[in-house]
Amino acid sequence: MIQVVASSSWHFAEQGSGPPLLLLHGLGASGFSWRDNIGPLSRRFRVLAPDLPGHGRSPAPLDGDYSLEAMVKGVVDFMDHQGIPRAALAGNSLGGGLALMLARDYPERVSALILLAPAAALTRLPYIFYPLRLPGLGRLLALLLGPWIIPIALRLIYRRRELITPEVVAGYAAPFRDRGRRLALASLCRQVHIPPLSQIQAMLAQLRQRAAIIWGDHDRILPVSHARWLQDRLPQAELNILPEVGHAPQEEAPAAVNEIIIDFLTRSINN
Repeated sequence: MIQVVASSSWHFAEQGSGPPLLLLHGLGASGFSWRDNIGPLSRRFRVLAPDLPGHGRSPAPLDGDYSLEAMVKGVVDFMDHQGIPRAALAGNSLGGGLALMLARDYPERVSALILLAPAAALTRLPYIFYPLRLPGLGRLLALLLGPWIIPIALRLIYRRRELITPEVVAGYAAPFRDRGRRLALASLCRQVHIPPLSQIQAMLAQLRQRAAIIWGDHDRILPVSHARWLQDRLPQAELNILPEVGHAPQEEAPAAVNEIIIDFLTRSINN
């Protein structure tokens, strides 16, 4: 049974025992994006899926530090609080970018990487979030946001529109009903600084962990060409391209993703 935990720090779901596996979601999402992965993966691993700060049901202070560096340190603090000295990290989009940074800055804490369309070869925020960065206008747009934005966003993220069910929309909608959380998301978008590609390439060259890359061939947010770019600069990574899948492979093709993760980690973390 999935245990959902709310504390004075991060809200997270946890299930299973064995080698630790952290699941890090994308920008504007939450641990809900791993709903079809936690159970199957927990048969082999201790799975934890936190809501990152400013997301889901975790704290979202308007004056919070939402820089990438602060979020990476937050993941390390979360691991310390949960008694996890070392873990495999699986991250989608923003979560994948955080996993890469953590593997560089705290290599002893990361046993392996699973990168699901990670935010690596970016030069700016995706168009769906970029307006929230704009001074003045970003705050106004955040105030206008609400649950109505969820189906629109999911139609951009998913390749398979039939997966946009009322249950999925409801699972993502709750944080967008809260004015303070919408403003916190705008603050996060303003604070996220995307390093130049030269710095990202230098970071990738430092990584020694085994890695698996998972990408949908119909990703509208980060095109599949980014997957080839990443593999060229992370030669130890195994590349998996999933057909008829968009930007959230773990949601559109959970069975395939779960199989890839279990196989990869079984071969990687004990060798």
